Formats: sequence, C-alpha cells, structure tokens
Amino acid sequence: MPVPDTLLNYLDGDWETPAAELPDVISDANSGQCIARQRSASAGQIDDAIAAAQRVHGNGGWRELAAAARANSLLAIADNLFELADNIAEADAVTTGVPITQTRELARIPAAAFRRAAALTAEPTCINRHLNFEVGRLPLGPAVVIAPWNAPAGIASHKIASALAAGCPVLFKPSEWSPLSGQLIARAIDRADLPAGAFQLLHGAGETGSALTRDHRVAAVSFTGGLAAGRAVAAACARQMRPAQLELGGNNPLVMLPDANPDAVVAAIRTLLTTLNGQWCRALGRIIVPNSMLDQLLAMAAAALDTLRIGASMRDDTQLGPLAHRLHRDQVLAAVARYESLGGVAHRCGEPPALDGWFMQPTLVSGLGGDQALDEIFGPVATIHGYAGIEQAVALANAPPYGLAAYVFGKGKRALEVARRLEAGVVKVNLATLLGPHPDAPRPVWKLSGIGDEGARQTFEFFRGSRVIAVDGALHDYETG
Repeated sequence: MPVPDTLLNYLDGDWETPAAELPDVISDANSGQCIARQRSASAGQIDDAIAAAQRVHGNGGWRELAAAARANSLLAIADNLFELADNIAEADAVTTGVPITQTRELARIPAAAFRRAAALTAEPTCINRHLNFEVGRLPLGPAVVIAPWNAPAGIASHKIASALAAGCPVLFKPSEWSPLSGQLIARAIDRADLPAGAFQLLHGAGETGSALTRDHRVAAVSFTGGLAAGRAVAAACARQMRPAQLELGGNNPLVMLPDANPDAVVAAIRTLLTTLNGQWCRALGRIIVPNSMLDQLLAMAAAALDTLRIGASMRDDTQLGPLAHRLHRDQVLAAVARYESLGGVAHRCGEPPALDGWFMQPTLVSGLGGDQALDEIFGPVATIHGYAGIEQAVALANAPPYGLAAYVFGKGKRALEVARRLEAGVVKVNLATLLGPHPDAPRPVWKLSGIGDEGARQTFEFFRGSRVIAVDGALHDYETG
C-alpha cells in the first residue's frame, strides 16, 4: 500500500473526507514541499463519531466479545501492521524528518504493541471474589487517543491497542503534522473487521482534540504531546471528572560523575541528541559535568557531533535528518537565539546539506546558569553546565520543572546513589537508549511531565475501571437462586 497523500477520516466503519481544510500543509521535511493540505473533521463528523462509539459501547458490540475473539481481532491487526511496516516507516521518515534507518526500527512497534495487547485480553474482568462481594475491572467506555507528531505510529499503536484490549471503543486523532502513518494504522484496523464504531480516526488540529476531550460522552483520554496542550486536555478532563493519561515534555539531564568514562559520555550525548533528531520527550536537554572536565568534555562532544552525516531522512547513510516542520524548526532556532541573548555560547556542529527542508545543526550551548535553561527545546540542542560537587550536580539535574527521564554516567555504588536522588520517572545508569529497559517496565512521569504511568500493563489498566458488587448474603445463593 502506498503512503497516503489524501486525508480521510474513518467514521463508523466508512471512509469520509474531513469536511474542513486547514491553513497549513503536511510537508516533506527534507524539501519543504507540500504533500497534502491539512484537513479537519467538522463538528458534525466529530459528534457522529462520538455517538457511534457510545452506541457500540452501549450495545456491547466490542466490550462483550469473548476475550479470545477480541484477541484474534487484535492479532489480525498486528499481522496487517506487520505487512505495512515499510509504508509506515516511509511515511514517518518523510513527515517527521527522522532517518529511515530509525523509522524502520520504530515501524516494528505497532505490530508488537497489538500482539502484546492481545495477550492482555485474557486478563480476568473479575479480579477478586469473596463470600458476599466481587471486584471487577471493566472498560470505562469511549476513549480518546491523541498522538504526537514525533514518533506517531508507535505511540498511537500502543495507546489504541491498549484501549481496544481493555474493551473500549477508540476515537483516534493523529497529529495534523504527521498523520499519514496514522491513516495506515486505520487501514490495518479496517481490514480486521471490528464492529462499526469500535475504532474511528478523525483528522484535525487542536480544535478537533479539544472537541473530543471536552465531550461528556468520552470516558477516558490518553494524550502525548506538549505541556500547553496537555494542560488544556487536563482542564477539559477535570471539568468532566474523567481520567486522563498525559505524557508531556521533559528537559532531561545527563549527570557525568568524576569517575565516568568521557568517551562513553560523549557517545551517549551523540545518541541522545540524534535519536529522532532530538525530537523526543526523553532526549537530552542538560549536560552536567564536573568543573574540571567541562572544557574537555565540551570539546570532545562538539568534535563527535561535527562528524555527523546530516542529510535527507530517506537516505540510509543519514545520521541526523531535518526537523519535522518549518514552525518547529523556527521555534528551536529561536530558543538557541534566546540562549545567546542571555550570554550563552552556541557551538553549532556539523554541516547541513544544501537542501530546502527544515535542517539545523546539532548545537551545544555553554555559559548559561542552570536557572537560565529550564525549558524543553525538543530538538538537537543541549546546554552544558559545570558543578563543584555532587550536591550541586543533583540540584542542577532536579532544577527543571519536568521529571520524565535522566541519565547518570559513573561507576558502581555512587552512580546508583545519584540516580536514586533524581526526580524523574525513568533514570538510566550508563545507558542511553530510546526504549525502556524491559517491555514490562512502566514509563512513569513526574512533575510537569504528565500524569499517570504508561507501559504495556499500565496503559491497558488505565482504560479499565473497578466495580464492586455486594449482596445481602452470599454471591453463590444469588447465582443459583
């Protein structure tokens, strides 16, 4: 199947053109050329989609299927996604700028997410039974899933698969900047013949997401994205007193201890700034180095980044591609300029290609105080700070208002002790990897980085709620009487 170049909603089992045209375009990040106009579902299409989700939930068309039947549907989706992996990789490489060598790896996640979710459908709905009461775990109802533009297929698939496994009908809004792989996911689900309304795709920008999250018929919202949009989702969910799972930004520190291997630290910096072109929530934001090693480490890191092959995302030899879209590239460049206006020194590394896309050089910024670089940049940019002692290093690491990820490099007991003092959901010691330590490990968030843990089981359980049924007497007597 080719990469889509026309946006279509998938509503109540049918494909429809989104009613409204938006002012921006979906572009090829390598050239800036328009692939398609951004489009949005109308208020009427959104209302119809929510009504369809409510209907299929009310009549039990999806939630009351036997666990084995629901698992088989999810496994069929997984098989379809496996067949579409190359198309998904191409769609995400073109629209996000992430090198194709990385998106090919990420394109394996959707099928794996649905297979893992299929195994969870066997989880009992009755989790505890006593003489006179039982405790059940049941699907909450229509669920809204909103995915970001930076790793669109993998994140969306994890959320969608978890909600469907739990028995919830899904209303899915991909990012307006990179919706093409989301439409391929919808194609894979369409081929699996779920009940109409069990899964729906609605294109649009923030207004579409707002309409979905504030509707009283929606039972749960899972969102990954920026802090400002996350606050809007949280406010809408608070008004409806509904659960929200929010994974937002991070300004993630790397703490280099005095006994760390400088070469390992430099390799980690390079990995953390080039994975997804630095456009991921657990990317590197702050490098915290002993004062005595600051100049040496900065020179080594800049030299390593200077050797990067910056190029078009569809080339197999590209190590750093363009940023996802013009607006985002301009925001990242503006952030670097702001650091320079505060007295920071920007060390721009590598040579961008002679292409018209949204390219920028990886950049290290020195000379700033820790309190001058608290915000997330979300690109191949990191500030570097010196410290005099471990207490200062920990304070610098914990200073930003985020708590998503952190990295510690050093030896043995002291490295582990420092890691245990960092205020972040996931702290990696002598590791710099995109994925978590294990498929079963949760992905927690602290502070402004969000609300609620994600993970295979954690996200599945997010879409279920507890119910207690108590009787006067014994349950057995009611069941047999």
